Amino acid sequence: MSLSDPGLALVLDPERLSACVGREVSATHLRPKPGVSTAASLLDADGMPWGWVRTLTGEAVSKAAKARHRAEEVGLAAELGEAELGGRDTLVQWGPLATDPRLATSMARLDLSQLEVLRHNPLRRLVGRLEGAGLVVRVTAHPHRDRLTSVVTALAEHDVPVVAPARRVPEELHRGRGVTWWPWVEGRDGSTLDGGPGADEVLHAVGQVVGALHLVDPSEVPHLRTRGWADVRAAATASVELLEAVAPGAAAGARRVLEQLPEHAPPGRASAGRAPLVVCHGDLSLDQVLLPTGGAPVLTDLDRAVAAPAVLDHATFAAVDLIEGRESLGAAGDGYAVATGSRPAAPGPWVAAVLLARVAEPWRRQVPGWTGETVRRALLAGRVLAMEDVWALPVRELAVAP
Repeated sequence: MSLSDPGLALVLDPERLSACVGREVSATHLRPKPGVSTAASLLDADGMPWGWVRTLTGEAVSKAAKARHRAEEVGLAAELGEAELGGRDTLVQWGPLATDPRLATSMARLDLSQLEVLRHNPLRRLVGRLEGAGLVVRVTAHPHRDRLTSVVTALAEHDVPVVAPARRVPEELHRGRGVTWWPWVEGRDGSTLDGGPGADEVLHAVGQVVGALHLVDPSEVPHLRTRGWADVRAAATASVELLEAVAPGAAAGARRVLEQLPEHAPPGRASAGRAPLVVCHGDLSLDQVLLPTGGAPVLTDLDRAVAAPAVLDHATFAAVDLIEGRESLGAAGDGYAVATGSRPAAPGPWVAAVLLARVAEPWRRQVPGWTGETVRRALLAGRVLAMEDVWALPVRELAVAP
């Protein structure tokens, strides 16, 4: 592991980090720019989101003033912590969630004491459940309200089962361009399926939902960016390069597979450059499908929705199945075929690229055993690279033990 960056070395050391912050914390969702900055979410001793930390080195130290100003604006200047790493030209800033420099203005108009924080991506996004109100709030650093609302509204009008914005939101709740409110869906997400009785029927229904999404004409959904092979390959490259910078000993296998990815979209019926564009979820996996109690599956988290070849979603779904060791492709594929008239196809290069794009995730989250998991994902990518259609094979035949 490379610890040449003093700020990153601090964030990766729970004891030093806790001593600096003045309470027991650990870092997750790391986002480093080696030699420049590192941002991370801070978990408390119970593993719950507590706050954020950021290290700034060299010229980047000038960004600290904006965080101080923002904390003063919302009356939380006393909650913001700072320390210098002696002789290292590095400043450390931290604070509770309400002082997150990019989210503080919006969160100042929310009562965080009433929120169950579900996810926090530092300086980017917070998702929380408002207890007792049946609502979920999404707060982001960049305005998302108009785009996301219009996308899901258009999809709902085309009979795609999606979670739509909440229709009734109390007047006292803040609704800015970076804040949206959504209904809390009682139930579970698709990743909780354990293969027991009825699982195949649910997966069949999930496939039909994805098929309905792909049947929508992208021209009828506003604000869709276009995404293709070049973007997927670029994401794989960025992920592998990050791993090489922070943990070079774990990145060799991923680099070897990356160098074998074709520069241009690999040929095949599902992936050729001439493949028609459809509306894709953009981050499709079973945990993006909610299973309401007593109801049919619905898609959620459509903030990455794009116009892309259907293979983008097929490859992502297959890659996550491989990572999680699930066997959902068969039944989901059957449902998809019922809706669209053709089965999903996930050519090996696409699936390998998606796996590489996620190869640094275990390190970013600092999960126990992250080194072995990054190596396993690279091995999976290498195993599927030359396959014509990963979707057509049972996951158990491709599995790599953790």
